[in-house]
Amino acid sequence: MADRTVRIAVIGDEGVGKSSLVLAAVHNTFNDNPVPTLPPTRLPADTVESYVAPAPATLIVDTCSKEEDKQAWDLNVQQADALVLTFAANDFNSLRRVVTHWIPELERLGTRKPIILCACKCDLGSIHEERFQELVQLVLSEYKHIETFLESSAKKQQSIPDIFYYAVKSVIHPAEPLVEFHTAALKPLCVKALKRVFLLCDANQDGALNDEELNQFQIRCFHAPLQPTELAGVKEVVGERLPGGLSNNGLTLKGFLFLHALFIEKARTETVWTVLRSFGYSDELLIKDDLLDDVDFTRQPDQTIELSEEGRNFLQHLFVAFDENQDALLSEAEQREMFSAAPTSPFDDDEQLKALMVQKQELGLTLKGFTAQWAYLTNSNPRKALEHMMYLGLPMEPSFMQRQFSISKTRQQERRRGKDLHGRGVFQCLVFGTSGAGKSSLLEGLIRTQGEVGSGISPADEGSPRKAPAAHVAANDITFSRGRRQQTVVAATLILREMQELQLLELQHNPAAFTESCDVAAFVFDSSSVKSFQAAHQLLLLCAGLAQDTLPCMLIAAKDDLGISMDIQDNCSKMAQDLRLPVPMHVSSQTHEASPVYASLVEAALSPAKHIPETPTLAAKRRAELTSRRTAVFAVASVAVVALFYLGYRYNAMDVVEASDSTRSSRDSSAGRDRNTTDSGSPQSRRDIGAYVRGLFRTWSH
Repeated sequence: MADRTVRIAVIGDEGVGKSSLVLAAVHNTFNDNPVPTLPPTRLPADTVESYVAPAPATLIVDTCSKEEDKQAWDLNVQQADALVLTFAANDFNSLRRVVTHWIPELERLGTRKPIILCACKCDLGSIHEERFQELVQLVLSEYKHIETFLESSAKKQQSIPDIFYYAVKSVIHPAEPLVEFHTAALKPLCVKALKRVFLLCDANQDGALNDEELNQFQIRCFHAPLQPTELAGVKEVVGERLPGGLSNNGLTLKGFLFLHALFIEKARTETVWTVLRSFGYSDELLIKDDLLDDVDFTRQPDQTIELSEEGRNFLQHLFVAFDENQDALLSEAEQREMFSAAPTSPFDDDEQLKALMVQKQELGLTLKGFTAQWAYLTNSNPRKALEHMMYLGLPMEPSFMQRQFSISKTRQQERRRGKDLHGRGVFQCLVFGTSGAGKSSLLEGLIRTQGEVGSGISPADEGSPRKAPAAHVAANDITFSRGRRQQTVVAATLILREMQELQLLELQHNPAAFTESCDVAAFVFDSSSVKSFQAAHQLLLLCAGLAQDTLPCMLIAAKDDLGISMDIQDNCSKMAQDLRLPVPMHVSSQTHEASPVYASLVEAALSPAKHIPETPTLAAKRRAELTSRRTAVFAVASVAVVALFYLGYRYNAMDVVEASDSTRSSRDSSAGRDRNTTDSGSPQSRRDIGAYVRGLFRTWSH
């Protein structure tokens, strides 16, 4: 709080003592003839430091009430954090103008700034007269956003520090976000925040705070334990004034909320704000940004952020904890209770998340649907996922929060190496196809439970909000076995995103989106329509080109229950052979069994090199690479042959030298012996050269 500047505007009629009030606060002086309007002045820190520590920088703005300065007055009021509304204690008309002029002026500006009502010149006036007191009480009861009323005298230095202390306090510890002024009830957002605090402090989760838990709460917020007498006093107040505020186990949530409402009623908002800020809340009663900044989500565009095993376990534990009837489903009521300590559910305040298709049953959300929701949220907006996990009770320890998430390797890096994407847990699949091809049925089939028959969406209904919402996205957890000799169980979250014509155009303008946000592409066609198949084929070639032949692709023949013609079968076989892809997989929304197509999509994403179509451009590229490799091999072989011919030539030359040497005179036998032992043409030398040549040949041949 010490790093912010609090602006306080002093407003009221001309001559009521505004400038004298500012001079008394800033310089501790009084002038019978002060300057009509003072320039903005900084309040000395020690004026309020004994009340608010550390004291923020405070700027006091004196205002002029003349009509010609109305524009400047409006601007000063709008820029102010708090207002000191003054009237003269010796002028009843100035008090009446508070109601008839000044408050309507503030309402005209639409401002809801905290207001300190101040009676100036109390050393001259008759503020205690009945008419003054009645009107003051009427103002305070009618306008609840007036924080407090104070009587002051600049001449006698009466209540001067108190006025600006309450003004600063109303900014640093505002009552407006906490309480409804007209009913004195805690606001819903404040109740949710305090409920989260209560749940975090209820270590044994018995629904009440025992003495030890209350002490830990006190130490965390105020850095000192509760004394036994204080603890007994708290329980006594709650027990006397609130039935149900105490239980055999300790202070209940109802009693906890009552205590904080009591603090606000006693104008001790600083106590409530100290509690809230100790648990990471901002002035808007949301998790503070600097807490969210403790987790590093930095990544490359083609990297994904996923829940780690620890993060998934945290969420699965929550599912079990809030499944009160233990039916393995979260009903609407149970979901509301789960997010009762959060401002909102992340799946209700965002249209795309609200429309996300996940596995549900008539009575509620399944565990697979629940974890798929969070996997999608983490993948699309990890910061929001972290924030709402904190509302659900995630501890605020940076290293612990970081461990709830993991960052994958880049897609480009893995595809270039041709390796399986081991360690990846969330896969995005873009679904392409013409209208009526069966895309929406494919999305619906992903979230269908075992034994459930699809709705058989007709071409006219496909894409309708009833079955494929505006987001056109479905997500679910997939578990399957892969491998021939040593089978391994793969658990992953598959996200299917149906692509419309407009989205395809966007991808054409931004081809990098393929490699950055997509692990595999599915091209769906109606198995009874040649035209639909041809369109899917063209879409595949287009998308493969946009992705620069790095995107794994699968063709899917939808509506298999309608049958497939021989022409389409032949075309499928030919296309698969030309592109070196598996033949299209057949699916039907009318089957009772879960389709293996979803596991195959994950398999294609896990092993991308096996599912990248060999388009004409890719084939040309591979031929060029093969030619380059063959040229390099030929060049190396040519060099080796030349080297062998050269060594053979040298070997023959040595034989000629040896023959000429043998005819020479052996007059100097010792010299001859020396020459025989050192000459490179000796039998030993020839054997060494032969061995070298043979070794070189063997090395080259391998």
